[in-house]
Amino acid sequence: MIEKGSSMRILLVDDVQLDRMQLAIRLKQLGHIVEAVGSGREALDVYSDFDPELVLLDISMPDMDGFEVANEVRSRFPEWVPIIFLSGHEEPAMIAKAIDAGGDDYLIKPVNKVVLNSKLIAMQRIAHMRRELKQSTAKLEELNILLQQQANEDGLTKLYNRRYMDTKLEESIAWHGRRNIPMTVILLDVDFFKPYNDNYGHIQGDSCLQGLASTLKQLFVRAGEYVGRYGGEEFVLILSETGSEAASLQAMRIKEALHEMNYAHDHSTVSDRVTVSQGVLSFIPGGDESIASIYDKVDQALYQAKQSGRNTFIQRNILELAR
Repeated sequence: MIEKGSSMRILLVDDVQLDRMQLAIRLKQLGHIVEAVGSGREALDVYSDFDPELVLLDISMPDMDGFEVANEVRSRFPEWVPIIFLSGHEEPAMIAKAIDAGGDDYLIKPVNKVVLNSKLIAMQRIAHMRRELKQSTAKLEELNILLQQQANEDGLTKLYNRRYMDTKLEESIAWHGRRNIPMTVILLDVDFFKPYNDNYGHIQGDSCLQGLASTLKQLFVRAGEYVGRYGGEEFVLILSETGSEAASLQAMRIKEALHEMNYAHDHSTVSDRVTVSQGVLSFIPGGDESIASIYDKVDQALYQAKQSGRNTFIQRNILELAR
């Protein structure tokens, strides 16, 4: 049961100042928050900021009558808010026209106090239900966002997962191909990660992957840059609008950042700290590349980096790898 004292935000629109003031005072005495304006134009101007839960709308006004105002409200503001028309006309045709214009109820002026109070109690019930619905909708939206995030996120590293990165790679290939702009894919693998796990333990191994993920996330924050976990100790990066020269600089940034991260690895044969090998593929999409072919080519570059001694990167383009 809604208490009679529960307040609503009421937008009162009446061009007759005395009528407007008297009704506004009565509404405030009942505990409501009132925004009282003297024209339809003013009502439309304040509508969004005031965010009313009920509109009391006079029909007979100069410039814009109540029917025109109601039509504008219904077309401009998609969220339904009840409108009660105020009028001195009692004709059934006028009441029917008011409902057709988007009104929900009709009060005869001068407004009877008992009738007004009864209407307001009914509107309070509606306002209460709308508030609850808004809260439920907001919670549902938050839950949907969280579920979507979890669906796209790798559980351990909190980077994008392979499925999401596949989708972004496909989109990036199409976008860059249409514009004839270069892009880069980097596939990197932690050097000697098995001996790291075997000697430091899987908990420390997970911590190492999380630290690497955090470092990569901090390095690539611009729009069009995506960092994901490819699988195991492998990570993949998609860099939009990045040609060969810029890609080489980015690979060097990764190498230097991992050196600064300084995760000890006494069981590596190339360094005393954790390092990675990188395959770097820069290309302008031709439009017929599949994501599988791109992964295959960047994996070839990564394999060459490992064969070259690790802790390095090998950069190729599609034409070079096709030879």
